[in-house]
Amino acid sequence: MAVLLCLALAACNEKVSIDFPFELSSVENVEMFRFTVPAEAEKKVITESEDIEGIYQTFESISLKDKATEPTAGGSVTSFRFHLSDGTSYEVIYSEVAVKSGRIITTDMEQDFFTSADIGATWESYDYEATTASEDELPALYE
Repeated sequence: MAVLLCLALAACNEKVSIDFPFELSSVENVEMFRFTVPAEAEKKVITESEDIEGIYQTFESISLKDKATEPTAGGSVTSFRFHLSDGTSYEVIYSEVAVKSGRIITTDMEQDFFTSADIGATWESYDYEATTASEDELPALYE
């Protein structure tokens, strides 16, 4: 019985990682969006190859957990739309749930996962012009 309990608890905290279904070399640019209120969203278009590589590696290196959290009122969303050379795109959406932690969902995930990585801080890491984004440009993986 104790062994079964340990296995059940271990399964609840199973770690997951993002494994992109594309190679870094196929990324043409990355649109970053940041908003708390969708009507006030901003975006940056990341075009430099070393910056794209930094974003790609950040997501491949973070660990995700299947952990319940409560949404925070006024939490921000930072999302990344990878535009690929075959004309498709891939979304990664980070929703803040506390200081330096949040939930991530991607185009091919069936559920979102918790991360203690401060993905929201990446917005400030890239010195590109921030422009106003229309609400219809924003990611829509949560349905």
